[in-house]
This record gives sequence, C-alpha cells and structure tokens, in this order.
Amino acid sequence: MTATMTLADLLPATDDTTDWDVAACRGDRHPDRWFPDPSEDFDYAARVCARCPIVGACGAYAADTGQSGVWGGREYRRGRVAR
Repeated sequence: MTATMTLADLLPATDDTTDWDVAACRGDRHPDRWFPDPSEDFDYAARVCARCPIVGACGAYAADTGQSGVWGGREYRRGRVAR
C-alpha cells in the first residue's frame, strides 16, 4: 500500500511563529499543482491561496528561505517571484 502525501507533508518544520496548521493548502491531495512546470498555469494553487489566512506569511517564508513552487499565491523560483 502506498502512502498518500499531502501538501502539509511538504510544509517546513521550523521554529518560526507562522501557524502552518491553518494554511488553506493543508491536507491538499494534489502537491504536484503547487510545483508547476514553467509552461503550466498555477490557477488551482492561486485559488486555494486566495482564501488562506496566512498568505502573506507564506510568501514571505518562500522569499526568505529560497523556496520554489507556489507560496502565498505567487510562483517562486529559489525565493524570487517568477510570476
């Protein structure tokens, strides 16, 4: 039996005060949609982020720690907003 990963499994374990438990993406069963290829849109992830209470902290985390993927409703590549 294969374990199903959720996006929450990919969220960082850090000592910061960001409350990842309330992230709108928590429990999302489509982690691939959060790491789109450059030719793919990220509308799905952006819609989820639009209803998230920590969208600002999430984007700041991505920028501060050099993340790639969709964070805070924007796509990042190595901590820089790509689109």
